[in-house]
Amino acid sequence: MDPVYMLACGIVWQKTADPDAGWELVDGLESSDPCLRLLAWNLLVENGEQSMDFLESAVATGQVSPQVAGPLMAEILRSGEAGPIGGKTVQQHLGDVWVC
Repeated sequence: MDPVYMLACGIVWQKTADPDAGWELVDGLESSDPCLRLLAWNLLVENGEQSMDFLESAVATGQVSPQVAGPLMAEILRSGEAGPIGGKTVQQHLGDVWVC
């Protein structure tokens, strides 16, 4: 898998929440290439709530391990990308994604 393909999947995931694009990003989390892992991580974090819902379902069905999904889900919550918390509006930030 190359970074351009990963980025394309991230754009599709953001625009359409297409499950196939989401699975490609999840597969990227387990890549042997640390740059691809980081890119997949950032793309999933940036798409907060839809990524959180997707990861919750993937863990519940055993399609991704809690060891892989858990830290990412925690980062989504920390970044505020998961939406309103306690009735307060959380500002979202779509930061730059660096490709190694």
